[in-house]
Amino acid sequence: MAEIASPVGAVFTRQNIGIPLALIGSAAVLAFGTPAGLSPEGHKALALFVGIFILFLTEAIPLAITGLLVVPAGALLGLGSVGGLLAGFASSSIYMIVGAYILAIAMVKTKLAERITYGILANTGCSPLRITLGLTLSNIALAFLVPSSTARTAILFPVCLSIINLFESEKRSNFAINVLLNLAFTNATIGAGILTATVPNPVTVEFIVKAGGPLITYSDWFLYGFPPALLMTFATWWVLLRMYPPEPIDDARAGAVIAEGLRALGPTTHAEWRTLAVFVAVVFFWATQAWTRLDTTLVCLAGACLLFLPKIGVIDWSDANKGVSWQLVLICGGGFSLGDVLMKTGATKWLAMSIFNLLGLSSVSPIFLIIIIMVILAYMHFIFVGTTVMATALMPLVIGIAETAGVHPLVLLLPAGMIIGGYPLVMFYSTLPNIIVYGSGKLRASDFIIPGCVLCLLACLVYAACAASYWRMLGLF
Repeated sequence: MAEIASPVGAVFTRQNIGIPLALIGSAAVLAFGTPAGLSPEGHKALALFVGIFILFLTEAIPLAITGLLVVPAGALLGLGSVGGLLAGFASSSIYMIVGAYILAIAMVKTKLAERITYGILANTGCSPLRITLGLTLSNIALAFLVPSSTARTAILFPVCLSIINLFESEKRSNFAINVLLNLAFTNATIGAGILTATVPNPVTVEFIVKAGGPLITYSDWFLYGFPPALLMTFATWWVLLRMYPPEPIDDARAGAVIAEGLRALGPTTHAEWRTLAVFVAVVFFWATQAWTRLDTTLVCLAGACLLFLPKIGVIDWSDANKGVSWQLVLICGGGFSLGDVLMKTGATKWLAMSIFNLLGLSSVSPIFLIIIIMVILAYMHFIFVGTTVMATALMPLVIGIAETAGVHPLVLLLPAGMIIGGYPLVMFYSTLPNIIVYGSGKLRASDFIIPGCVLCLLACLVYAACAASYWRMLGLF
């Protein structure tokens, strides 16, 4: 007998709730008179923001379509021409993301990333402590080489499962929880310190430029972000060992699995050497941008193009077409265009002023303001699915708060971007790597919450201390 669909289930779907809620939210904003201090264009921009924000949050329609919706909705509201509203989709940061994904595809296809992973694990040892340390070091190494947190997780996930399945009994084990959370969490935390390691980083750079700040280069981001990210990555490893102390395992059996994985790869292929050569060249030009003056995106795209050339290349267009997240391209483009509209119409400044007055932040120091912003953003991962959406939706507000507080937007945007991109730790649905490890069936949703909340709070303190000392020493503010 065919199943009869539940009328309750039919009514309460994301589409049936999210779309009306977005329309009602935008209409409600427009229905009220233009608030004091806000222009009519800013009022309409605020209504557009509310509708897009709700659609992003509920995922009532595909996120890529929500990004595209900014263009027709903005044009119909008289907030700009179609050409002007499409300008966000031509941002250089978007093309750096595309290039980074292509570089990641080459690393995965040639199995160079897998070889590096097994090599690190083979050399760190096979006790529970050393296995988790090896995973942490693998995530650090891959963050430089594979510019996609999801791809890095996909590389390491099968290795982790193979080791876990050797030793896990029917019941849940701390060893499995520790390994899987370590995989997802250290992947995220180290990503905050490398410009190309996660999408919110270049998104942050784009908003810094839009706010009138300097262009943050690959080496600049590394200088500012890598030390606190490295500290937090090893802190994450240590905290997980304390919260989920792993049971003893047979080191020899774990070593055999790792050795077999390395043997199965065979000798290093010509394709791997060519891929490595391209990566070394790209990272070299990123690191020396202050001297070469070559744009980060230009270098990234040049490296990506080399990977397609005859005799040099290792991938073809079908690989790129399947591997590049075109959805992220449209989400970022829509987010940049919406951010432009909000800033040009004064909506961000008005909204930030309202938040500022509501929270009584007019007399707080910049360091305390950084802490407040970071804490709010860290725990907003409870309601957001995906760090890219979160960054594109909230960065305009951070700019407005910075302007209202009288501090340079860079001072708030940089730590905000690092917290958004590096600390989606509190729930299993916060980001794709979390979803991948949760899908193993060896974790509960509650396994994420306590360590995630502890690490987010610790990160806010570490980055605030970094801002007050290290960043100040570097002349950031």
